[in-house]
Amino acid sequence: MKHIIFILFFIYTSCIACSSDNDKSSLPAIRPDAEGTWIDPRDNSTYHWVRYGNLEWMTENMRAKPTAGDAVLYEDASTEDVFHEYGYLYDFTGANHLNIEGWRLPSEKDWQSLERYLGMSEKETQEVGWRGHFIGELLMQDANGSGLSMKCGGYAHSLGGFGTRAFGVDGIYWSSTPDESTEGYAWCRMLTFNKSEVRRESMTTKRYMSVRLVRDVQ
Repeated sequence: MKHIIFILFFIYTSCIACSSDNDKSSLPAIRPDAEGTWIDPRDNSTYHWVRYGNLEWMTENMRAKPTAGDAVLYEDASTEDVFHEYGYLYDFTGANHLNIEGWRLPSEKDWQSLERYLGMSEKETQEVGWRGHFIGELLMQDANGSGLSMKCGGYAHSLGGFGTRAFGVDGIYWSSTPDESTEGYAWCRMLTFNKSEVRRESMTTKRYMSVRLVRDVQ
């Protein structure tokens, strides 16, 4: 009996390994149309960007203070190196008041354009929740892949007392588009370090989340 159980266990684990290999082999190879750098004239910070279609996306989280609203650091992101990688967490007002000429907080239309370019169907871009098989992985790939390098920098909110959470686990990025069906909410994109999909969700504008900026091709 033990011998039979061992054989069945071996077959089961082998199937899982084969399935995993097949999943990985089907991950599409996506590369940007172009790439470059931009220097923020206010503090000389350098940001890299990649081009997908008619949009150029920054490949680092924003590290600039807003002119209105608020921005905070995650408690675990207080060192200079970690701050450079993860940047600030912004409330919705702060995310919309970075005021960098030529760049903007991406709208729902911008996010959906990127998702389509990475392989998501038009129908899926309109759905709420986790969708887009492999799109989350592609968004998190570094310069060896898509180059977008989106980070899991956590989030912050005041529910049950102000605090920051899920650093290294979740990454939630603002869009500039309010949710017209729910006052005080806006659309965002959520990534989780071990999920292949990307989540489209409406969240309270009081939450603090990460920001990537985008611009039209020059």
